[in-house]
Amino acid sequence: MSLSLVSANLAWQEAKIAMASLGAKGVHQDAFRALKAHLSQLKANPNLQFVPITATSVDDASGQILADVPCKLYGVFLKKQATDTDVFLALIDDATDDTLAAATTVVTVLPVTQASEQMSALYPDGLAMTVGVVAKAYTEFDGTTDSSSADTPNGFIIIGAA
Repeated sequence: MSLSLVSANLAWQEAKIAMASLGAKGVHQDAFRALKAHLSQLKANPNLQFVPITATSVDDASGQILADVPCKLYGVFLKKQATDTDVFLALIDDATDDTLAAATTVVTVLPVTQASEQMSALYPDGLAMTVGVVAKAYTEFDGTTDSSSADTPNGFIIIGAA
């Protein structure tokens, strides 16, 4: 999925709707409002893209391709399904899959280990993804065991131009 940037306000509207539908806790909503204010006031309100993360895609053998071009990651929100199986969602700097080849870098791993747990991470200056973004869920923090879709989270990322 290549970048399809839109006005920041449109991306934030999509994020707000997604957070409401996922039942995001106030602390996560407040954090994303603060990120929105930061980007609009201090970063010239860049065009952004809202990209959903789906439980049925992050368990795919290769993961879910969220972007296949260089970009900046500004925020991620996840809500785990109602299972207690430990899941670690890796955001991988890759444009095609999770093979972790020499040029591929796992940029961040977000644990969601309890039923219905919520997790967010914000990168106010944008986390550089030099190739793209692939999301992949594992039951081991080191990426050795794929997770099943029944245990994986739903959510979204906010990205912008590199």
